[in-house]
Amino acid sequence: MGIINIEEIRTSSQLKKEKCNEAKAAMRDILSAEQLKKFDGVFDNVARKVFKGVMMKEKD
Repeated sequence: MGIINIEEIRTSSQLKKEKCNEAKAAMRDILSAEQLKKFDGVFDNVARKVFKGVMMKEKD
């Protein structure tokens, strides 16, 4: 894993998606089968809310 430049991520929707997917994959690796059943939906919901909040904040 390389160094993450936050400013580059903020300016690139593609990088946001890539880093989010990397984090999601890393977390999935440590979860049990039962936890995985709920994880994807919960993670995606939270990620949408975070990105929406970040985008709203950046517009202000």
